[in-house]
Amino acid sequence: MSKKKILLAAPNSFNIYQPIAKNLEFLGYEVTHIEDHGYGFKYSSLGQRLRSFFKKVVFNDKEYKTKLKLRYNYTRQSKIIADAAPFDIALVFRADFFDRELVKEIQASAEQSISFHFDGVGRDPVILDYVQYFDRFYVFDKEDLVKYPSYGLLYSPNFYFDYPEKSDPETVYDVYYVSSFQTSRVDHLLSLYKQLVGYYSKVKFVVIPGRVNEKDIPEFIHQNMEIQSHHVSFEEQLAYVRNAKVIIDLVLSDHNGYSFRIIEGIKYGKKVITTNATVVDADFYHPNNFFIWTLETADKLADFLETPYHPLSAEVRSKYGFSAWLDAKLLD
Repeated sequence: MSKKKILLAAPNSFNIYQPIAKNLEFLGYEVTHIEDHGYGFKYSSLGQRLRSFFKKVVFNDKEYKTKLKLRYNYTRQSKIIADAAPFDIALVFRADFFDRELVKEIQASAEQSISFHFDGVGRDPVILDYVQYFDRFYVFDKEDLVKYPSYGLLYSPNFYFDYPEKSDPETVYDVYYVSSFQTSRVDHLLSLYKQLVGYYSKVKFVVIPGRVNEKDIPEFIHQNMEIQSHHVSFEEQLAYVRNAKVIIDLVLSDHNGYSFRIIEGIKYGKKVITTNATVVDADFYHPNNFFIWTLETADKLADFLETPYHPLSAEVRSKYGFSAWLDAKLLD
């Protein structure tokens, strides 16, 4: 029996498409993947290079090269799809990262198309324009189903990867946290770091500036945390997280969806410190395992860290694995 063919479209950020593709291959799928960018743009000719230079210098058109890159990306993505089509399944993460015309091509290339949006819809409502191109469109924040009832959105939490893991990092930290810099979580970032370094000897916080100028990042972060201009790959993050004693989850203020870090706490049997208070309503919640961090609860953190982890049932744990996550979304 031939393998089912799946088209995976996922962001290049943190190379998250790599473990997704690996898990799909582990499950027996033949995977073709496209990213939102990262195809190494090159001018097609000397004439195109000169035209770009002319537009920038003479007409002050600084967007011309960007448009060329976007067109090049689209051409590369479209060719990858055309060369491997048709597909049994198209699985798209963050559809809003892709050109709408490309999403139409994705829809036409597969028997069934599924989208998963692991961000709050309200952060960029343009994603609602993409819902029409999918058989099923899932969001990870239940509140979005209430906010946008006319779009037929479906709820799905995040997942953890359940393919076999092998390598471990050379250095193991008691606490490892990495995230893009967000002004909305600076207060929690600083206060939590100060608490944890008083409790653990090996604490590593990595901050990715992203679009923020490093000069605008607080001096305390410069002095005590690691600032990296490049993204730490998702698989590298996982290697550190699974060897840490505690997992950190500082949720953005724009949504209440369960992050990958929360779900990884289920997989690895780790305690999680989170600012997402909605975890108390989840079937995997236990007060020994999840600590709701606020500036008011900080003085109770040490007690939480001293209590033993409460093991979850195999039924609950497996429910959040990628295999079960995908099965729940596929048509027979």
